[in-house]
Amino acid sequence: MEYSAREKYLIANTLNCWPVMLQGHPVLMDLYNETSVAGILDVADGHMNCELIHVVFIDRNGGQHLFDNFMVRNRMIRQIHIPDHIDVEQELRQAMEHGVLRRNRGSDKQKNTKRTYKQKRAEVRHKETLQMISQQKSHSANTKP
Repeated sequence: MEYSAREKYLIANTLNCWPVMLQGHPVLMDLYNETSVAGILDVADGHMNCELIHVVFIDRNGGQHLFDNFMVRNRMIRQIHIPDHIDVEQELRQAMEHGVLRRNRGSDKQKNTKRTYKQKRAEVRHKETLQMISQQKSHSANTKP
């Protein structure tokens, strides 16, 4: 999928990267209208609009409805549950180093340009997030009985 410049910015600088990284994985999304959607994340864009396949829609009363395809608009998403088998820290590191969060610099001429303040700040924030996740993991590992 080709992303617009705005979508690339959002993916590289915000947590909008998660739906893009979770493509192909089963996810559970809580929506603002007190419903939930569980299915395989098929397509996601930089604005967090998501298309799921093999979906179970869970209404407010707990009723389950099956759909082959389901689209969720970004403003409807309250929370995306990241599957347990995905290591959050490793995925963010990998995305930051050579995946979703890496900026495409274009031609060779542009590769020699300096990084902007905004790019440096975004990288620092990503590293701080990774450090915080590592600290939380080590703290939870030490407090488990």
